[in-house]
Amino acid sequence: MRHRPDTERVDTLPPETHSFRIADLDQARACIAEFYYDVVLDPLDRTRPLALAADMVRLGPVTVGDIRFGVDVAIGADVLDAYHVNLPLTGAIGSEHRGAVTVASPRRAAVYRAGAGAHTGLWSADCRTLGIRLDRAALEAELAGLLGRPVRGPIRFGASFDTTRGAGLTWARMVNLLRSEIVNPQSALLQPLVAERYAHSLLDGLLLAVEHQHTEALTAHAPPVRPRTVRRAIQVMEADPTHPFTTAELARIAGVSARSLQEGFRRHVGVSPMTYLQNVRMAYAREELRDPPPGRDTVAAIAHAWGFGHLGRFAATYRERFGESPSATLRGR
Repeated sequence: MRHRPDTERVDTLPPETHSFRIADLDQARACIAEFYYDVVLDPLDRTRPLALAADMVRLGPVTVGDIRFGVDVAIGADVLDAYHVNLPLTGAIGSEHRGAVTVASPRRAAVYRAGAGAHTGLWSADCRTLGIRLDRAALEAELAGLLGRPVRGPIRFGASFDTTRGAGLTWARMVNLLRSEIVNPQSALLQPLVAERYAHSLLDGLLLAVEHQHTEALTAHAPPVRPRTVRRAIQVMEADPTHPFTTAELARIAGVSARSLQEGFRRHVGVSPMTYLQNVRMAYAREELRDPPPGRDTVAAIAHAWGFGHLGRFAATYRERFGESPSATLRGR
């Protein structure tokens, strides 16, 4: 599923912690749906009672749950609307996702892409797993900010990664630290200022721990790190590219003056904030011209959907950037 103009902006919310002990099957399904996805959940051993134990923490775009069912179950979701990682602490989980079977264990985490389903034939009674849900828009915006350019389409993560060494081990330890702080109401990790930064660190850490189509670009020799204020403005624009941002509004969000933000973009991005936003919108417009969504199959409709009010200027800028007219792209799809 591609980014559409009606995608909602992902805001950072105050941290939340919750603990559940549930024996009723319908209540267990509702609990999983509230924090993760609508699922089919079926006990495989009807002689034993369900005993869901779920300790949850939500830091804005990242949700981590320490989950046990207390009985063998089958669980599945037809469509995941976020990226997801299963990291067992005990036991193992075999699951089917995108036509392949992956086994997650304490030594290897399973990764699920947004936009596809996932089904587990057996989640055993002795299996205790950390389930990590990562908001799709937030993770893709984080990657775009790190790369310094728009990211189109889903991140094609590998099916699993090693949690015993390297960046995978680091990420697993970060998740486990957050899990351990659920029962500590005074935890520094649950204070809003720290929580927001920690959530971004979890997003960044996963992007470095798991192979995907942008790994080489992400791990190549990087230019000087952009200031946090510039990265924040880029993340906001990437999360909601059709919002009518102004430089002043972006500066308020980034916590600096408009002049400082413009200078930061000039030095570290090479274009102004508004030019960067136009480039993001233009990239998405080109994507839709190649594959128009239902009800938006003309150049004018697509241009207007992405915030280009003057069709002539849109066409001229498009031709200059891509070497062909918008109508040529649309005809050649």
